[in-house]
Amino acid sequence: MQKKLEKFCFKYNLGRLSQSISKVSGGLLHQMYRVKTTQGEFAIKILNPNIMKRSTALSNMIHSELVANQLKDIVPLVAARSIEGNYVVEFEGLYYMVFDWHDGESIFSPEITKEHCRQIGDALGKIHAANVHVAGIVKDQNSRDVYDWVMYLEDAKVKSVECYQLLKDSLSDIRKWDEGVVNSWDRLSKCQVISHRDLDPKNVLWKDNLACIIDWESAGYVNPYQELIEVLNYWIVGEDGNLDKEKFEALMTAYTEYMSIREVDWQVVQKCSYDGMLGWLEYSIKRALGLEGDGPLEKEEGLNQTKVTIQELKRYESRMNMFFEWIRTF
Repeated sequence: MQKKLEKFCFKYNLGRLSQSISKVSGGLLHQMYRVKTTQGEFAIKILNPNIMKRSTALSNMIHSELVANQLKDIVPLVAARSIEGNYVVEFEGLYYMVFDWHDGESIFSPEITKEHCRQIGDALGKIHAANVHVAGIVKDQNSRDVYDWVMYLEDAKVKSVECYQLLKDSLSDIRKWDEGVVNSWDRLSKCQVISHRDLDPKNVLWKDNLACIIDWESAGYVNPYQELIEVLNYWIVGEDGNLDKEKFEALMTAYTEYMSIREVDWQVVQKCSYDGMLGWLEYSIKRALGLEGDGPLEKEEGLNQTKVTIQELKRYESRMNMFFEWIRTF
């Protein structure tokens, strides 16, 4: 990879490598490298070739960076550099994205504080209130079908995949959550804004206690209150693993400086709030089964994410009553 990145940097006038590259941990789908050259310091992302085979993958990546660039004067973020007019560059069979290096770190529970939550609520509220529009990104007004969980379960049994028993034991809950999403989608989809859509702690870097949002590849239209619930679920967990009301109030107080929550149908939002995790679960199962990706490492990561996501879905359901009681009375 050293040689590939060296040639890429030389080709696109990013300078000559001044020291060995280092791989950055944390990416679940793509590969990220820290690259120091005579021209500066960069984070260079090499996109997963299997994902880039999809017909919409390239346009989605380009659109996501158009979103980031529209929002960069509204919230602190890292957007891709334009390389000869392109945010995504194809070079010798691979797709590259280049970012200026940001010397920050992600923070996870239990280190997340009320101040972190306040800044996340502030950023999310500003993004939703901005209601930006990007040519080429259209609202999806059509409800998706329920995922074919039974087919995946049968395939896991045939292939003796390690997660088979976990899927079998969880199937009724997974189908219940998914049917709730699909049956409520029409009502929720009437209100949508363009947003980040994956604002969990791994996608925020902190330096001097200030947030900077990264990894915009999931950006697109979403119901703002559905995303608000997902973000709360990521950020307001306390040291004991339960929801922390002070963190909740810090995030919500900042968010509602920009967005009203008075007319929200929280029952519908609650049912649809499983959608993001279920989409990731379905993709992870396909990786575990070898239906997505290529090779044993992809399968292993898919298996790990399947286990983690099912556990997170169950934790989320157990928090529901308290979660929405706080929201309704805020």
